[in-house]
Amino acid sequence: MQIHYLWINKSHYLKDASINLSSRFIFEMEISNSGQEDQHRVLTIFENPDYIPDFFEKSNVKNVTAVIGKNGAGKSSILKYMRDHLPDGINAVFHEDIIAYEMEEGNESAFYLLYPDDLGLIINDDTKLFTPQPFGDVPIESLRFAGIPSVDYIHYSYFLEYNEDLKNYSGLINISTTAYLVAARTRIIEENLRNKDVQSQLLAKTSDLQNLYLDEVARAIQFLGSEDSKRLPFERPTELTVEINLDDSIYFTEGNNKDYETNNLVQLLHKMHYSESEEEALISRLLIAIFINFQIDEKKYSVNNPSTYQVSLKEGESVRKYLLRFFKEMKDYTVRIENEAVKITRYKLLNEHVPQFIEFMEGLMKQNIIKISGARGTQFNLPLTEETEEIFQRLRDYYLKIKGVSTFFNFRWRSLSTGEQSYLSFMSRFYHIKHHEHHKLQRNLIIMIDEGDACYHPEWQRRFFNLTLDYLSRLFAEHSIQLIFTANTPFLSSDLPKSNVLFIEKTGKRTSLYHSKDNNRTETFAANIHTLYSDSFYMDGILIGEFAKNKLDKIIKYLNNKKVTKRNEDYLKTIRLIGEPVLRRKLLNMWSEKFGLNEERLRLEERLAEINKQIQENNNRTDND
Repeated sequence: MQIHYLWINKSHYLKDASINLSSRFIFEMEISNSGQEDQHRVLTIFENPDYIPDFFEKSNVKNVTAVIGKNGAGKSSILKYMRDHLPDGINAVFHEDIIAYEMEEGNESAFYLLYPDDLGLIINDDTKLFTPQPFGDVPIESLRFAGIPSVDYIHYSYFLEYNEDLKNYSGLINISTTAYLVAARTRIIEENLRNKDVQSQLLAKTSDLQNLYLDEVARAIQFLGSEDSKRLPFERPTELTVEINLDDSIYFTEGNNKDYETNNLVQLLHKMHYSESEEEALISRLLIAIFINFQIDEKKYSVNNPSTYQVSLKEGESVRKYLLRFFKEMKDYTVRIENEAVKITRYKLLNEHVPQFIEFMEGLMKQNIIKISGARGTQFNLPLTEETEEIFQRLRDYYLKIKGVSTFFNFRWRSLSTGEQSYLSFMSRFYHIKHHEHHKLQRNLIIMIDEGDACYHPEWQRRFFNLTLDYLSRLFAEHSIQLIFTANTPFLSSDLPKSNVLFIEKTGKRTSLYHSKDNNRTETFAANIHTLYSDSFYMDGILIGEFAKNKLDKIIKYLNNKKVTKRNEDYLKTIRLIGEPVLRRKLLNMWSEKFGLNEERLRLEERLAEINKQIQENNNRTDND
């Protein structure tokens, strides 16, 4: 299955939008008899003479399209339209628009053109391949009933998208950050339907962002335990580091929140665990962290109903023994509300889960599954093995059930940069839907990647398409896939022939021009990235930063102003700082013309010094050879 063309009558920001996603065919929509009453639309289809079959040398990749344009041109709107209208779900409605598609029938490919019969469309199909499929006034609520085979649309975006309709329905797999943010909360609700107490505690005490991060870590662990993780473009982490954080204890010593009694107890417990073995120290520090987390909840977030629950430390009692007793005895603790003794739900849950969590952690240490890496039990490492996924799921579940509003665990990979974490997330999300989702993927996949390279270093942006093409074609080897990228940088288009690039140009406040594939733009494939940057689709021909441009404009106005005779030494210093040699010399010439022969002499001396330096460097290279 492959979508070759869409014509969108009107949908949000898209109006009369001619979207050519094909590399094999060129589609051109025109209005005949424009300005007259009997005007009608004419769709012309012809073969692209530059088309190369199997250009990407991946048998299951049917086509690749890059949608290129500046911010606000409508790139993401195209993907939104496809998400909202094309999957076979309850929100899928297709009624005033046109779609040209290809599907496999046996060993042959069949081509179809689906359009509303009241559009008065004239079709000039020079290819003689497309079978017209007109439909009536009633909207087609499922494209499957129009003959289009079942397809899964996979949408990826790393950015947080506001005002998005995140309803999930058949045929759409949304792995965007926004969708996962909502899914994290939904998971908590669904996993605890039978235990409303746990459900309400988790929703109240844990932010959606914390849940999202833990889910991202869980997906990364799944991925890093697989052979596919060897395709990461950097050294893959071999273990997850978990730091036990006691920083929140500062709350008891600052401002109006001073609680010397609690602070003294925490300090005493902290000193006691320093004399313990590594294993004992880790458990003690973990219990202290849970204790501090509990006290913060009680004293900071329960100000309208503060608890007076206390348990005295007995002489000779260890940290572990005391704190387990602290949580054990809270089971029967009650508070009086309107003269009635009421048990506290959170106390009951802590009484149950804290001992279980400690037993779980001690079991991991006895089996040498986790390694203590920090001094005096400050952190531990969870090596990534086949069993890691299940272990982390249990670790995460205990952590979320025990923690209050604040946190006491810091999860991190070994010194991964932001870009590395982003790419790890990218590959992990796709791996998860392939191997760990309950939904069985359809054979036909249309994968939409919205500015997937946006937060990477330029070198990674240069490599992004090749890495992604190789990874996804292997991951979905038994599927037929069509890839649609959006981008506003030239790195992606330099990997693609012009016939695989759809250029969008913003022409007004809410209007855009969708360029035909049959255009006079320069070829993009293997084009110099610096040359592409000068294209108006990227930089309006300006290849320096906006601040620098404004600074130089000021200097040029100063030099062209005949009324100004006083030298501005800061402007001269700025000119000498310019890195582009032609521009620097031009402005120095303008300076010399304005301020006389003495300036010309100084400029020539500087130029002579540059030439002598180059001669010396050439001589040195000759001597070394």
